[in-house]
Amino acid sequence: MSEKPVRVLFTGGGSGGPTLPLLALAEEIGQQKPDSHFLFLGSKNGPERKMVEQTEIPFVAIPSGKLRRYWSWHNFIDPLFIIGGGIMGLVLLLIFRPQVIVSAGSFVSVPIAYAAWILRIPHVILQMDVRPGLANRLMAPVSKALVAYFEQTANQFPSIALKQTIGPVVRQEIFSANTKLANERFGLHPELPLILITGGGQGAVGLNRAVLPLLKHLLNNFQVVHLTGSGSAKDFVQETSAFSHPHYHPLEVVHEGMGDLLAKSEIVLTRAGLGIIGELAVLQKDTVLIPLPGTHQEDNALLIKEKDAAEYVSQQVLASDGINWWNNFLEKHVPGEMGKKLHKLLPDGGTKDFAKLVFELSGKDWTCHSTFIAAIIQ
Repeated sequence: MSEKPVRVLFTGGGSGGPTLPLLALAEEIGQQKPDSHFLFLGSKNGPERKMVEQTEIPFVAIPSGKLRRYWSWHNFIDPLFIIGGGIMGLVLLLIFRPQVIVSAGSFVSVPIAYAAWILRIPHVILQMDVRPGLANRLMAPVSKALVAYFEQTANQFPSIALKQTIGPVVRQEIFSANTKLANERFGLHPELPLILITGGGQGAVGLNRAVLPLLKHLLNNFQVVHLTGSGSAKDFVQETSAFSHPHYHPLEVVHEGMGDLLAKSEIVLTRAGLGIIGELAVLQKDTVLIPLPGTHQEDNALLIKEKDAAEYVSQQVLASDGINWWNNFLEKHVPGEMGKKLHKLLPDGGTKDFAKLVFELSGKDWTCHSTFIAAIIQ
């Protein structure tokens, strides 16, 4: 394959889950073609901005709206933001001239997909979740390719001819994770098994409250690192002010060393987004999924539970009967068994497979889109 660098534009965000795979893909492309150029378009106030700015990838915030299927006065205003995002996106595409555009959901991506269609630039959707989101369904008619984690999900996009099912797209730090570094960085006991609790960006508050009565019981046999979520630590500290234990480590977020922390963990209690589930599959970690109630995460958790690749407990059950649930789970738990099945369900190689697809699309002549863009500019 040619070593010629590529120009790739990424869109998405709204949460950390879709952002990390895009950054992992950029990392892989940059390793294989070092002089490649990237640009990330996201929302102004989303968590993706901070995540991207920690890398060397330029980030531009564009206006974005949301198509709500319920009454809200925002429904009258958001179309203006969507149109504004489309105009700004079109201008940025003309300036940056990407060869391929990759989107991972989020309504900020929708106008960019249609701008790409106008300029004849191939657009790729990354669909990780079992149930396709509305944003990805809206982009499907103008997208050239789809990358999905599950074949049954890919089949829900009949308008896209080029489909590929791959393993998780994960960062290099996951593959090179080091448990000893986790011990040093987070002050962990080297011999005591670790439980990691993480609720992500959107689901931390509800999960924090649900696990609170359970913490003392977890600490009977494990040490615990609890990621309470950005901005939520203050309220949670007040709720746990009477609770103190030398092996309980509450942290808001982890900016460095997350891969090491995951590698150190024996059991991970987490929301059911495919971003972190993919990383746990690579590391073959036993996982307890507590999906965000009433969301697509419940579909993810159900499918993975059906394969016996993770445990599934609802937030309601965890909050109301968590101690009994934990005792039953621990009695039946065989260390490492679920992790192996999760890895079989979501095998390695996804990041390289995705990069290969991007290279193939960037090398094709899509009706000479570069010439088409040049003609528009002139």
